[in-house]
Amino acid sequence: MNMVHGMTRGPNAIRDQMKKFIVDNGIIGTAAGVCIAVSTKDTIQSFVGDIIMPAIYLLLVTLNSPYFSKSLLNKHTIDFPKFLNQFVSWIFVVIMTFLFVRIAFGNLFGVDVNAVSEPDKTATIAAVATSSNNK
Repeated sequence: MNMVHGMTRGPNAIRDQMKKFIVDNGIIGTAAGVCIAVSTKDTIQSFVGDIIMPAIYLLLVTLNSPYFSKSLLNKHTIDFPKFLNQFVSWIFVVIMTFLFVRIAFGNLFGVDVNAVSEPDKTATIAAVATSSNNK
């Protein structure tokens, strides 16, 4: 087996190293979490900007104050279809992230996604036993 700087060469060795890197560093959970978090941020911004703030503007305009009536003119339309579009997009992002993790990491790298997402129970039990013995 050829060794270069402590690394074995060949397509299977690179694949195994990539698999070890993905599993050991929690890449699967991190990648899925970032994708869903960005989409969730956009959905919340749409909810606040398209539903909540126009409702507040409408409330302020109904106070019949001259300042609010002039400064909030044309800002009081609730855009429910825009929010609904963003919400449906969020659902698709969650579904597609799930499918991507299953297909890409499961089939391409041979990573058992179920085994990766569950914490190692024997390591947890050993850590608890060690900490209780040290007290």
